[in-house]
Amino acid sequence: MIFFVRWLLVLLFIVLSFPFLCLFMLVNPLKNKNLHVACRSYTVINKIFSVRVAVSGFDTISTAQPYIYVANHQCNYDVLIVAEALKPGTVIVGKKSLKWLPLVGQLYWLTGSLFIDRNSPRASIQSLRKISKSVVADNTSLWIFPEGTRNKGGDMLPFKSGAFRVAKDMGVGIVPVTISPAVGDVAYNSLRSTEVSIVAHQPIEADVVASMTTKELASYTREIINKGLPII
Repeated sequence: MIFFVRWLLVLLFIVLSFPFLCLFMLVNPLKNKNLHVACRSYTVINKIFSVRVAVSGFDTISTAQPYIYVANHQCNYDVLIVAEALKPGTVIVGKKSLKWLPLVGQLYWLTGSLFIDRNSPRASIQSLRKISKSVVADNTSLWIFPEGTRNKGGDMLPFKSGAFRVAKDMGVGIVPVTISPAVGDVAYNSLRSTEVSIVAHQPIEADVVASMTTKELASYTREIINKGLPII
């Protein structure tokens, strides 16, 4: 019963809020701020599900220059954990198939988030490189899940190289982010609260990024994120 009531509340909230968010984002001249506005709105869903998110490290990240945020990816709920932490001027890079999902696809597009074809590594990297030119010009940061798919709470999957190649091409730093495995234990059908953490580690600044090969950079970043596990 709790499960159905919660999902009914979520559905009502999305249906009622979506038109207003769309209107705001269509007229907002600061397009790279749209995702932050949407994230602030949809954190209400965490309250509905009694998910308490402890956010740390993000307040130390400068907004004076763009970064690429890279995080582990365990389940669909990760996006609502990210919503609690995402900084203004950041957009998410997601798989191309998301654009066809009702509401989700439209919301992604309106927030300025970006789509890439993960089925083709070459096309994926080309898309990211094309994106990077406009991103740097607009001082927009990117949020990428470099595993490419959900690891479903197990060991992290190998990191795909696209995010790290783009960081080197853009000449920007990388912010490793660890999301707690507890995100997979959200108690949808219980009044019990779920405690989840999301932690931004110290940035790997642009000069360090430039000094490493793509493979070294991916491995180094993955190690930082992995060392942050487990966290609540």
